[in-house]
Amino acid sequence: MIIVVANQKGGVGKTTTAVTLAHGLAIQGRDTLLLDLDPQGQCASALGLVQEPGVFNLLVGGQTLADVTRTTGRPRLALIPGNKRTATAQVVLNAEGFELDTIRQVLRPALRGGLELVIIDTAPSVGGLQEAALFAADLVIIPTAVDYLATEGVVKVMQTLDTLAARQGWQGSVLGILPTFYDNVTRESQQTLEDLKRTFGAELILPPVHRATVLRECGAEGKTIWEKAADSRSAKEYADLVWRVADVTP
Repeated sequence: MIIVVANQKGGVGKTTTAVTLAHGLAIQGRDTLLLDLDPQGQCASALGLVQEPGVFNLLVGGQTLADVTRTTGRPRLALIPGNKRTATAQVVLNAEGFELDTIRQVLRPALRGGLELVIIDTAPSVGGLQEAALFAADLVIIPTAVDYLATEGVVKVMQTLDTLAARQGWQGSVLGILPTFYDNVTRESQQTLEDLKRTFGAELILPPVHRATVLRECGAEGKTIWEKAADSRSAKEYADLVWRVADVTP
């Protein structure tokens, strides 16, 4: 199963969510591959690893999945890292008129070979690799910061998915919208959360993840929340997401 973490607005906790979810599922005993399609390459950094042009080499350089897949030092969790050359890969592929199902096609051998889950972190951009990732998705998670521009990026992702379903036959589903950087003390956070529920339906809004210094520290130290502060509120909140995903994946 392919799970895509996407928003067409940056700074919403996409990479934190993708990395935390992937490691959480691996801890549960699921063989999980984390694929970094964001040219910032922060999935590797968040796991304490070196950024590499793995995505470029896979999509443009002719290398195989085995060539570009890296161990993470964490049982059952592997990574295909990216870096700024991922943006070059998108330019090249767009120039060549690549097929919308490119991402699913390159992942198919691994999924057929027994890999259980692929978690894809995407760039905050429209079209190109993000659109191909969404088309490949069986399940989509949309993180969004709870600020006054929160709905904008979510709306764009939902519109893209509607277009893919109507014109290209996409058959995946949205697990939910994940409010991030939530602060229950501020009026803005509370109001934005209510606006999200009114706009997209309360049933689609996942329990929020609160703003927390420990999550920033995790990224800086190359650790996940499960390694740094497994008893923290942040860990408990992300554990809810992990279990929700586990409940709907075979």
